Amino acid sequence: MPRGAAPLAFTATAALAAAAVVVAALLLPERVPTHFAADGGADAWSSRAAAVTFLALLTAGTSGLFALLARWVPRTPAQWLNVPHGQWWIEAGREGELRRRLREDVLVLGAGTNVLVLSVTAATVQAASSGSGALPGWWFAVLGLWALSTLAHAVLAHRVRYRPDRVSG
Repeated sequence: MPRGAAPLAFTATAALAAAAVVVAALLLPERVPTHFAADGGADAWSSRAAAVTFLALLTAGTSGLFALLARWVPRTPAQWLNVPHGQWWIEAGREGELRRRLREDVLVLGAGTNVLVLSVTAATVQAASSGSGALPGWWFAVLGLWALSTLAHAVLAHRVRYRPDRVSG
């Protein structure tokens, strides 16, 4: 991701996830599937008001958590930052770059999680509207892509992003 794009991506995905909740409030029927078995079939139902409240709290809570983490990273005591080659990073002149990278990583992971939460809202609307109450197949693909991209980001951060020879500027 280009430098400086993470805050924009995070803000945009948070706004889209919030907008999805507003659309869900308008589209959901009175009876909404709110829990699903491993096969995607609904095994618990709630009212529209309860479902929208849950989706709104999930969306706000997830975005809020990542926003707080992004604000917390620059204020965290250096000895609490656990990264590869940590001592090298906290030596004079490098700590600012470390904190910038960590904040960016938090926002990238937050943006990805916002997309996942948005997909939960969209899948809930589709499941409620379909008559079957089952999660759509595309949602499992989104879940898998989110898990793989999160794992890939963690591996790349550990093996590449925080290597001392990867510092520029």
